[in-house]
Amino acid sequence: MLALLGAFGQEIADLRRQMVIEEVAASGVCRLYRGQFKGRDTLLVQTGMGRERAQNATRFLLERYPVTAMISLGFAGALSPELRIGDVVVCSTLHCALGLHEEGQRVEPCTPDAKLLPLASQGPGDGTARFCVGSSVTVLQLASSSQRMRELSRTFHADIVDMESYWIAKIASARQVPFIAVRSISDTMQHGVQPFDQILASDGKLLWKRAALSFLLHPRYLINVFTLFRNTRSAKRNLATFVGHLVRRI
Repeated sequence: MLALLGAFGQEIADLRRQMVIEEVAASGVCRLYRGQFKGRDTLLVQTGMGRERAQNATRFLLERYPVTAMISLGFAGALSPELRIGDVVVCSTLHCALGLHEEGQRVEPCTPDAKLLPLASQGPGDGTARFCVGSSVTVLQLASSSQRMRELSRTFHADIVDMESYWIAKIASARQVPFIAVRSISDTMQHGVQPFDQILASDGKLLWKRAALSFLLHPRYLINVFTLFRNTRSAKRNLATFVGHLVRRI
């Protein structure tokens, strides 16, 4: 059984529409759709944002379902200037920014399954989405400023930043479950995520009171809302296309 894990509903929405869903389950850990995707028994999972929710959802799946492979998917911020909105990145090395500012603390990176990486590196094969193979760094909080993103790029020589992939990879590796991460670019150093680092709950829901105050104090943030909406529409379309081709090969 294949498990596809994304943090937000937007990240998995196009995949969900392509599934033949046999079961929907929601718990305090995650929201799960079980069914058929591209002819495969599949679990499509909305984990929620960040380390704790990603770890809890991954453990929940592996303890209750016969998972044979896992794909962490979703949006990411670009740390490489060569990446554009909607580009898909297959993660060849997954770093973690835990302890970034603490002297002597570095967390060992994870690597994807040796069989899944070559399959993913073939791309969609039809030219529908730009893609590349690169490295990622997982952070504890949204990297919302250009300065923070440049710091991550310099320190880890990473191409993208996200908040979940490393934690899922770590657990999958410990349980010897084949794993790979695929991310689509929704923001760059020029298109930041402010104020979403301040107004989103860990399950991706908007904190309305905090959002209203943020927009009142910073009206320019409204421009970011429309920009990110446009960006995520492109990112989720290309992500779904890429993952669909990958699942057919696995």
